[in-house]
Amino acid sequence: MQKGIKIGIIAAIIAVGIGLASPLFYETEVDEPLPVALNKIEEGLTYEKFTSMDQEKRLPLVEKMPENVKGMIMEKVATITNTISEEMGQETNLQILKTGKFEGLVGHHAEGTAKIIQAGDQKYLRFENFEVTNGPDLRVYITPDGDIKNGIHLDKLKGSRGSQNYILESIDTDTFDTVVIYCQPFGVYFGRANLT
Repeated sequence: MQKGIKIGIIAAIIAVGIGLASPLFYETEVDEPLPVALNKIEEGLTYEKFTSMDQEKRLPLVEKMPENVKGMIMEKVATITNTISEEMGQETNLQILKTGKFEGLVGHHAEGTAKIIQAGDQKYLRFENFEVTNGPDLRVYITPDGDIKNGIHLDKLKGSRGSQNYILESIDTDTFDTVVIYCQPFGVYFGRANLT
């Protein structure tokens, strides 16, 4: 009888040990690289293909993309700096109409000065000493209130660092007085400058 109890106890201990060793009882951390994660979303999708797609093709992919993959893309792009250095030319009658300082938004870094400059009969939006955390497909908007839905898309951001110019064609800069740097694929605001 005691032998049967001992065997029962040993069997129970073995069963509990096997159960605790089961994958259900311990955490498995997965750290797959970005190429593997993108390929799971769509066969043959690479970071380069994703960032060069137009928004219409990219939107369905973003909608089914897990947050950790979006984070991996943002981390990868943030390590890349695109530097540009545009001059205003030899205009002697430049007039600064408005200026504003960039500030980062949603955990992103942005600094530098935005200026509305009149050069002859042309207005420009100029960034000086500018730097922003890089992101996929960053865009420049000028808005009346900082919301791109009410704003005008000027162009793709030319560089994440450096001086750059954007032509302002027939834009009322008294109404449209806030510059926004916006990540098109993920709908994230990276920076803004209020112009006064």
